[in-house]
Amino acid sequence: MAVSNMQRAYQQKKCCASDVGLGPCEGGVIKAHTVSRGPNLSKIAKDGHVVHYTASIPEMNKNGGKQSVRKTGINNASVFNGFCKKHDRDLFSNIENEVFIGRQDQCLAAAYRIVSRELYGKDAQSSLKETLRSADKGKTFFDQLNHQKWLRDIDAGNEAARRDLQATHDALVKALVNNQPGIIQSLVLEFDNILPFMFAGAWSPFSDFFGSKLQDGYEDELLEQVFFSSFVHENKSRICISWQKISNAPGKIIADQIQALPKDQQATACLQIVVKHVENIFFNPDWFEALSNQQVVIIDQLAASGLDFMGSVPSTPLSLNERFGLPNATRAFLV
Repeated sequence: MAVSNMQRAYQQKKCCASDVGLGPCEGGVIKAHTVSRGPNLSKIAKDGHVVHYTASIPEMNKNGGKQSVRKTGINNASVFNGFCKKHDRDLFSNIENEVFIGRQDQCLAAAYRIVSRELYGKDAQSSLKETLRSADKGKTFFDQLNHQKWLRDIDAGNEAARRDLQATHDALVKALVNNQPGIIQSLVLEFDNILPFMFAGAWSPFSDFFGSKLQDGYEDELLEQVFFSSFVHENKSRICISWQKISNAPGKIIADQIQALPKDQQATACLQIVVKHVENIFFNPDWFEALSNQQVVIIDQLAASGLDFMGSVPSTPLSLNERFGLPNATRAFLV
């Protein structure tokens, strides 16, 4: 019952752009890609498939608490039931049907789609409260007390994250409605070949690239997010790092630190920080299977960092000396 309820929660259909000033919905809710299928995922796929980490409760129980690595078709990779056909077409045509060159409107569209997916996930997690609350039936009174306290802690963390994401979502919607893409600032990195991974995700960074504190996470503090997304065109990959344009934005600090790295370390820095913080990342199967044992251990540990119901802050350190056979950065520009 719990597993089926969880699956339903993460498959609910709702348009994130409904009733927010972006026009009426049309065409019904569809499976919306947050990493574009044709322009991007297809470039790293093998026989129409990519690989990714999965962390479902049944699989982790079978694997002794470890994540699985599974193949999935690019039609089903990076999708969520989060936009109607009209909004998906109108809001994201500039990154689905045009080459990503780092225009402000493209960076805003990418960030808005990412934050919508993240908020959708938090809403789904929130809807599972009642299912999880009844999971202590048959346990001792002491165990039931501990279980309910555990749930309260989880719910408090999830609600705080929802509050932060909702505030960002509202700000980006306002920018879309008023045609003000300058609300977002971005650093675009370009590489001299196609990176063997694609991603789109966001998180609230508590520390910078080297571990220094950026945000405290106090109960009444609205946290800022950093957005990471990737694109491909003409055998070159581009990574877009975006943040809301405010003073001392945590995202800008992280972007500046990545840009300051040697050009042969910037790709591995992006790979590792995204694996550490983002679930929505997919890999070329041949590249992933060719990783050395040491490289697999690094990637596995980063993917598992912070992976628990409490939403712990990922703490696994990065290994910048490990190159992973990735291409060099060739240029970077601020948008």
